[in-house]
Amino acid sequence: MNKRQRRKAKKQQKQQRTGQRFRCGAAPRREWFDGRRLDEGHIDRDQVARAGVLAAAECLWTETESDHQLLLDALAIIEDRLGPGVIHRAVTYWFGLVLDAAWTNGWQPADVLRHLRRTLTARHAAAVAGLIAASGGARPEAAVDDRWADQVASLSADDRDRPDFAPPSPSLSLAVEALSRLLYLAPLPRLSSPSGGTRRSGGPSSAAMLDRVRALLAKAESTTFPEEAEALTAKAQELMARHAIDAAMLDAKHHAAGPSAVVGWRIGVDDPYAAAKSLLLDRIARANRCRAVWSKDLGFTTVFGDRSDLEMVELLFTSLLVQGTDAMLRAGRSIDRYGTSRTRSFRQSFLVAYASRIGERLAAASASAVAEGTERHGEALLPVLVSRAEAVREAIEEAFPDMVEHGTNISNYSGWVAGRAAADLASLGVAEELPIG
Repeated sequence: MNKRQRRKAKKQQKQQRTGQRFRCGAAPRREWFDGRRLDEGHIDRDQVARAGVLAAAECLWTETESDHQLLLDALAIIEDRLGPGVIHRAVTYWFGLVLDAAWTNGWQPADVLRHLRRTLTARHAAAVAGLIAASGGARPEAAVDDRWADQVASLSADDRDRPDFAPPSPSLSLAVEALSRLLYLAPLPRLSSPSGGTRRSGGPSSAAMLDRVRALLAKAESTTFPEEAEALTAKAQELMARHAIDAAMLDAKHHAAGPSAVVGWRIGVDDPYAAAKSLLLDRIARANRCRAVWSKDLGFTTVFGDRSDLEMVELLFTSLLVQGTDAMLRAGRSIDRYGTSRTRSFRQSFLVAYASRIGERLAAASASAVAEGTERHGEALLPVLVSRAEAVREAIEEAFPDMVEHGTNISNYSGWVAGRAAADLASLGVAEELPIG
């Protein structure tokens, strides 16, 4: 078996593993692409265009780059013979189908965009952002799940001028290559449904609390004084922990039959050092009564918990990652005594140590908040927290029944020491009391 045959067999095996193949009503015939039959009146023009677009997309899985380029060139012939707009309609048609399948299989608009950026380029994602926004906005989820709606709104704002996919525009090539990536998406756990979305909760007081926390974390990220950053970040954690405990007790009184619904959010975790970053997110999640599962190949972590807790996790992760990365870069590069660069192992170890120490500090702050909450609410608080923890555990096991725990290697002692020191300086301490009401 030659090299080309081995590559083709490998791609076909990947297709079988990842998902179902999409096919148009009639397989494309070669004579449709050389112009011999395009002028005949009985030819279904849209079917021919769809067949050509699909063939160009599937070619990237089964053939060579040169074959793909030949098919792109053939699309220009189809457009010329069958009239303007026919290829644009075909691209829109196929994206409608593959995106509907993606939504049904648990993907969300931000997930699709992230996947295209990771596996192709930002230009590919931008070229089809309008199609993603249109498809996502037409789904029932957009009306009941505000996080879904926010993703669609963000896409629409970033892509008001949708490109024309008429050949030979560069947008057509980008769209066909993006389509090829979406033909074989593996299913993901569904995080919401039209009948049970995740609307915003908490009212004006919750929104005001989040605004104060964002302001505290923004100051922590911008200050050049480590002690001030520590105080600001810790204050943010304390305020949100206290608010979450009070909200849990209030929710328990209003829903005596059981805890509030557990929801799941996907949060992007990018290279470099994605394993260490996912560890940081996991430690933040655990300290805030949530659980996290890292999907390494897909570039995100799914975090399960109560809506108010997830908001805190996302805010803290964003801020602490900025603080940790800044501290890592300030630590500089690492060179051993032989002049060999140890920078990558140093930074990996730095971020792992940072995540571990942050987890310890957040867990201590959370335990303190629970102790204070017990004084305010009495012994009724602990059963509420236990019930929520059980609901989170059940949700994550249902979504990821084959979940496997993993560890992260430490190979640079100086990086470990520096990372823990940076975590001790990261903003978590208590400053002056802020009013909540």
